[in-house]
Amino acid sequence: VKLRAAAPVLDGKLDDWAGADWATIDRRTVTQGDWGARLDLVQGAVAVHGDRLYAAWRNADGNLLRNSGATWQTLFKSGGCLDLMIGADPQANPDRPEPVRGDCRLLVSRVQDKLMAVLYRPLVAGHTGERFPFTSPVSSIAMDEVLRVDDQVQLANHEGDYELSVPLALLGLKPGADQVIKADIGLLRGNGFQTMQRCYWSNKATSMTADVPSEARLSPNLWGRWRFVGGDAKP
Repeated sequence: VKLRAAAPVLDGKLDDWAGADWATIDRRTVTQGDWGARLDLVQGAVAVHGDRLYAAWRNADGNLLRNSGATWQTLFKSGGCLDLMIGADPQANPDRPEPVRGDCRLLVSRVQDKLMAVLYRPLVAGHTGERFPFTSPVSSIAMDEVLRVDDQVQLANHEGDYELSVPLALLGLKPGADQVIKADIGLLRGNGFQTMQRCYWSNKATSMTADVPSEARLSPNLWGRWRFVGGDAKP
């Protein structure tokens, strides 16, 4: 994850992401015509400039963000999303199977042509009061905070490419050169009202799309590692 001297232009065009370390999120073969087929490759990259985190997805389908947003707290159930999993505390146990303070998830989509962004924080220092439950007939989990953060996220797309920008402070991130955290980048695919597939660079245990707690759960031990490097450093 490069600490950039200049911010990328947030226009959905990824020319200014040259030299980024692109991670493969999904690779599949898509039928084309009666007999043809093409490789559909989705990749993601992340960068930091100033006080903001930037993320990019390329070749991710121009209609990816079709989402009914019927219940915003479970945005991950109702269609396509861009997805970031962040472990902001570099001192946390990298093999932790359960989230700790500093672990969060950011989902971004569009509902009725308007940006919708939801931040999930399982554990928040000083939290009191009720926790938000995610339940099913077979399991249940709860989180300290589930927040709408539409006004803090910027999003742009161009055809099948997407870019977003979010304040580091919202994610609890204070990146420095050579710092390493657990994190992941991915996306959700759907048909506009139901999520059909969950794809991530690192976490491949994501086949379940029919159990709310499983789809809400953060599993940091399955995330990859992000290393923050200076703009001219090699990843």
